[in-house]
Amino acid sequence: MLTILTATVPVFMLLALGWVLRLRKFPGDPFWDYLDPVVYYILFPALLLRNFATVDLGELTVVPAGLAAVATMVLAALLLIAVRRWLRLDGPGFAAMLQGTVRFNAYLGFAVSAQVYGNAGLTMFSVVMAFVIPAANVISVFGLTRYGSQGETKVGRLAMAIASNPLILSVLGGVLLNVTGVGLPWVLDPFFDVLGRAALPLGLLAAGAGLELGAIRRAGGAVAATCLLRLVAMPALALAVTWALGIDGLARTCVLLYAVMPVPAGAYILARQLGGDARLTAAVISASTMAALVTIPLWLTFFG
Repeated sequence: MLTILTATVPVFMLLALGWVLRLRKFPGDPFWDYLDPVVYYILFPALLLRNFATVDLGELTVVPAGLAAVATMVLAALLLIAVRRWLRLDGPGFAAMLQGTVRFNAYLGFAVSAQVYGNAGLTMFSVVMAFVIPAANVISVFGLTRYGSQGETKVGRLAMAIASNPLILSVLGGVLLNVTGVGLPWVLDPFFDVLGRAALPLGLLAAGAGLELGAIRRAGGAVAATCLLRLVAMPALALAVTWALGIDGLARTCVLLYAVMPVPAGAYILARQLGGDARLTAAVISASTMAALVTIPLWLTFFG
């Protein structure tokens, strides 16, 4: 337990630092407005591209781990839809709960996997991400389209968003460089290495800056229920799925890592654009991130 705490507490300290700096308006709102796209489109892709271009892919249990994570997500979504009639939520509120159940904070996941399990953990978690990022987007947009207040979303637009996702493209690019034997030339390897080192700390600062802790004060039962689904039910379901599929070791741990992550700040933007309950989503993001400070170390200590 102490080892996990030693590794995870600095991660949450960076989140807190990002929140405090944004609250104090330092170094200014333009910095925070541009930091997230820099991390998302440049720094994290550099980190993932280099990892996959240089890792020994033969050591990774790639497909089973990815499928287990997707199966966990799909089962959770279907179960939630099945019990919707007993939930006291309108359409946009239910869409927010569904999105909060399946979506996850990738920045935090990358940081925890690297901090606790090293480069092997970061690479395996990245494999899981390549599977679950498209699935999470499809399920979230489906829920917001089906139950939200703004009508249909074009399928082509969703497909284009998934196909152009920089995290997925960087994983595929790194794998292509790896399996073809091209790798990274000596000039590009240290270049991507330096860029990648900045991804985790700046990504955590950006995630912390996006928190709205004031939203928790307006929270109700729906927020508590969504946090329980995201931080308790999803990890339990992930362990059941990996057990049923015979997945263990680091692969199982990285599926669990997906399941224990809190809701990301991007969920708020999607809810606002597609007619979900944006206020409920904002409260869920902040509440789940705060609660994850306790739940992540517990799950990883006893089941990681």
